[in-house]
Amino acid sequence: MDEIRIIPIGSGSTGNCFYIEIGGYRFLIDMGIGYKKVRDALAMHDRSLEEIDAIFLTHGHYDHVKAAEPITNHTVCKVYANRSVMYSIRKTKTERVVLNMYEDIELFPGLTVRMFKVPHDFAYTCGYSFRTANRKVAYVTDCGRMKEQFLQELIGADVVIIESNHDVEMLKNGPYPKQLQARIRSEAGHLSNDECAETIAYLKEKGTSHFLLAHLSLHNNTPEIALETTRKRINDPEIDLYVCPDEGNDLLIY
Repeated sequence: MDEIRIIPIGSGSTGNCFYIEIGGYRFLIDMGIGYKKVRDALAMHDRSLEEIDAIFLTHGHYDHVKAAEPITNHTVCKVYANRSVMYSIRKTKTERVVLNMYEDIELFPGLTVRMFKVPHDFAYTCGYSFRTANRKVAYVTDCGRMKEQFLQELIGADVVIIESNHDVEMLKNGPYPKQLQARIRSEAGHLSNDECAETIAYLKEKGTSHFLLAHLSLHNNTPEIALETTRKRINDPEIDLYVCPDEGNDLLIY
């Protein structure tokens, strides 16, 4: 069975970028981490931007696209996203390809990519699934609510990268003004630890055993609290939980 390899280069409000290998293909999700940090994180594991096959974007918020121009200056691959993101990366010289929601596309031989819509306050924010004949990875962050329509998109994944953004009590008692708190808690905001834990419990029953908790808030969460919230809900030592650091260089193999 093919191995899945993931490098969580950055995850959080300061910037987001993931490197994923599946089916022999290599790609990035989002370009919110500076070129040098991405380059150095990949080099630690004998990988390079020049070798990646594709870049996928979830949406156009700054922490997901701010390094698009310098990163694409060092790649020869195409950038794939939905139409709403294209203005945010208009200065890049790379070829940009529009994907449509809910279409299974065999983008490369043996690799099917599917984009699906998630609720967030950037128009047509999306998640992705990547599937080969026997493996599947799903990615969803910047998600206000885990609704049934796209929850189904995650079923069957070997690995799910999922947002665990904030602890509700920390958010209520933290430094953010009420208006910003309301935005984060809204259906177009970010997924709480509790909602993440409920989703993981559901997906566990459907067969997924590897989860990466992503996009943690610096001010309204901690890795320990995020992990504890999910562990309390599941209480299954066989479930593999990894908390993505704000900036990380680990190579994870599944």
